[in-house]
Amino acid sequence: MMSQDPFEKFRALLETNHEFPCVYTHKFIGAHSPIFKTSVEEFEKAFIGLTRVSERLSASGKHLSLTYDYQAANPEDVVQLMIATQKLNDLIYII
Repeated sequence: MMSQDPFEKFRALLETNHEFPCVYTHKFIGAHSPIFKTSVEEFEKAFIGLTRVSERLSASGKHLSLTYDYQAANPEDVVQLMIATQKLNDLIYII
């Protein structure tokens, strides 16, 4: 029987590879668009302890890569960050 929780394996990896509380590095890429920018601004406001550490525009100027450090108390904090990231408009990829 398969688990109903799509983040079960991810939680297990977090628990194995991180000692909580910790600083979790979170990276994702989106379209270089006003829709993505607005979505990211709302995302940043939703998470206390989230700090943007880098922003890089692709050579073509079509994509924007963002890197954050996040003060996570436990694996569930990181899962909630991932869920919110998946909801970003014009998101292309979570690294």
